[in-house]
This record gives sequence, structure tokens and C-alpha cells, in this order.
Amino acid sequence: MTRRMAYHHGDLAAAALDTALELVAEDPSAGFSLRLLAERLGVAHRALYNHFADREALMTALAARGFDRLAAALAPAPDPAAFLAAYVRFALAQPGLYAVMTGQRYDQINASAALRAAVDRVIAVALQALATPGADDDARRREVMRVWMLAHGAIGLQRAGMLRLRSDAEFAEEILRIAGLEPSQEQAP
Repeated sequence: MTRRMAYHHGDLAAAALDTALELVAEDPSAGFSLRLLAERLGVAHRALYNHFADREALMTALAARGFDRLAAALAPAPDPAAFLAAYVRFALAQPGLYAVMTGQRYDQINASAALRAAVDRVIAVALQALATPGADDDARRREVMRVWMLAHGAIGLQRAGMLRLRSDAEFAEEILRIAGLEPSQEQAP
């Protein structure tokens, strides 16, 4: 009896996302095919199409899961320094997932209710930690975007090997300094 014939799924969609997370951890380029994913799961690749219209739909669902995880990682951040440190740690610890998340275009985000809701949870946490209470909506948005753009750009440079930093911890501390934030006591090494 082959593995495929013996395999039973209670929730193939969730198992597919779990396995896709493993695949992007192994290869941050996320270049895997649905066929490879199905092989890992021990199912016929056509079974995945019962849950995902195509590879893009799978990646959208994976991005939604990533943004949910990011929101959870950021939620305890009481201030901008803790928020930024948590954001950088998340991105550096999970480069493949972070790439899938940040590879979603604005129209893709808005086309998926689950992805839109997950991104909105991250935005809500960011507004809570980064934006000045009582400021107008545009000022609050700009405060969040300033920190997000700084972090995202710096993470891209770090990933590309363009920065001369010795460790992820040193990198996170330097981002805080560049942003004009000092690490909170919990963030300091």
C-alpha cells in the first residue's frame, strides 16, 4: 500500500498550509509547486484544488496565516521600540514566510477577505503601538508607515547581505537607533 493510499486528512487545507510553511522555511524563495506540496502531504495533487484554486490562492492563504502570526507576535508590544524589535525578529526568523507576506500586492490583499482581515489586525496593532493617540488619521497612518517602511527596507538590505552587521540582534538594535528609538529593557541583550 502506498503512502498516498494510506493517508487520511481531517483538514487537508490546514495540513497544506502547515506543509507550505515547512517548505518556505526550507527554501525561502517559496519556489515549490503544488505537485511537490501534494507529494509531501501524500495526496494526489488534484486534491489540493478542492481547497485552493491555484498556487496563487495557496500563497494568499499562506500570507494570511503569516499576517495572523505577525499580529500575534506584535500584540504584546507596549511601545514603538518593542514593536519594531518584534517585527524585525519575526521577519528575520521566518524569511520565507515574510517574503510570501510582503510579496502580496494591494489588489491581492483586497481580493481575499481572510488576507485583508489578517493585514488589518497587523495594522490595528501597529496603530496602537506606533501612532500618537488623538492625532488625525493621516498623521497616525504616516507614523505607522514610517516605521514599517524603515523596517522593511532595512530587512531587505540585511537579507541581501548589503549591510555589515554581525548578527540579527545587532541588526535589530541598529534599526532601533536609526528610527530614533532605544531598545526597551526587555529588548536589550
